[in-house]
Amino acid sequence: MTNHDYKQVLNMWLRNIKDVYRIHRDELNTINDEQQKFDRLVELNVQEQVMHLAKTSIIQRAWKNEQRPHLHGWVYGLKDGLIKPVFEMSANTNIDSLYEYDDL
Repeated sequence: MTNHDYKQVLNMWLRNIKDVYRIHRDELNTINDEQQKFDRLVELNVQEQVMHLAKTSIIQRAWKNEQRPHLHGWVYGLKDGLIKPVFEMSANTNIDSLYEYDDL
C-alpha cells in the first residue's frame, strides 16, 4: 500500500495488487487500522483472483460440460494458523458477459 520502488520484477507483481486497491479504494480508505486494511486488501485480492479464474475458457468449458469445479478463495492466517474462506463461486455462476465465451 505504498509507492516505494521495489525494482522491476517485484513492481510488476505489485501492480496487480495496486489494481485491486484501485478497484476497492473507497472501501479500503474507510478502514483506519493499517493491519485491518492490509488484511482486507488480502481478502479482496483473493476474491479478484477467483474472478480471474472464472474468466478463463478452461473454467468456463468445465462449467458448461461438467458442472464443475466449484471455485474457492481462502486466506491462511499467519498469526493464528486458521484458514478463512473469503469467496466462492459455484459452477455456472454468472460473470460479466464481456468475459463469457460463446463458442465453448
